[in-house]
Amino acid sequence: MKKIIAGLLLLVMLVGVGVFGWQKQQQKSKNADPVQAAKLAHVKHINLVALGDSLTEGVGDNKQEQGYSGRIAKKIKANYRVSVKMSNFGKAGDRSDQIQKRLTTQPNLQKAIKQADVIVLTAGGNDLQQSLLQNVFVKSPAKLSAAIKSEQSNYQYKLNTLFKNIRNYNQQAPIFIFGNYNPVFVHFPKRVDINQDVQLFNTVNREVAKQDKNSYYVGTFDLTFGQYQTKTQKKLLMTQATDVSKTANQQMTATLTGETHVKNSWISEADNYHPNDTGYNYMTKQLLNVMRREQSAWLIKH
Repeated sequence: MKKIIAGLLLLVMLVGVGVFGWQKQQQKSKNADPVQAAKLAHVKHINLVALGDSLTEGVGDNKQEQGYSGRIAKKIKANYRVSVKMSNFGKAGDRSDQIQKRLTTQPNLQKAIKQADVIVLTAGGNDLQQSLLQNVFVKSPAKLSAAIKSEQSNYQYKLNTLFKNIRNYNQQAPIFIFGNYNPVFVHFPKRVDINQDVQLFNTVNREVAKQDKNSYYVGTFDLTFGQYQTKTQKKLLMTQATDVSKTANQQMTATLTGETHVKNSWISEADNYHPNDTGYNYMTKQLLNVMRREQSAWLIKH
């Protein structure tokens, strides 16, 4: 009997040690660096296709690295030790429907999308700018916002159409879509309505990505504030700003078309609209953060 009891106690101890060891291993797995874990079974090569407007083309990049696209290719190589083929199909001035038209008419773009492992997209900035400029002479900020809101559903239809067309050529590759920012905020910080208008269009980008199931939103709204990132800095900027009345819309137009001096150190001095190298570094950081979080969608072998 003593031998039986001793044997049972030994068995319980062994099982306990096994459970403890399994729990410890599970905890290690949870705490493991995802980048290190990915190295165990990640792919060796990535076809990355960047599609969109001037933000994809890299307009304003004074270091000539094709904006975020050249930078993210380098970051992926450095962080994940994979080779990257980056194809840039950005075109300045394109609205979402114009990006869609290029995709339906250009065989080389279609081929690149078919072969893509990762697709990065910028869209909405020119749609929004067109709407702002068309309504820039309305009598009040409230009426301007009402006009922008009325365009929101039209933009959502266009972006949904673009996503569906991308998926006609490639159903598997994750799509990372950037949000947009307000390039004139530091010139007119009291026009918070424009920030709200930008966020209306960003909501569309976020929702369309969510509906796709394998697409991810990348926020860039901090470009709006540039060097004024803290509450204290934003408050100082606000106190220094002059009131912007309904008659100041011509000043807004001048700023959007690059006729004033830049005050946002993250935005190019050439046009007060596109990011400079600092701004594109920020966009790349934001993209890399989301790609790292969702690396199982593009890095891990399935």
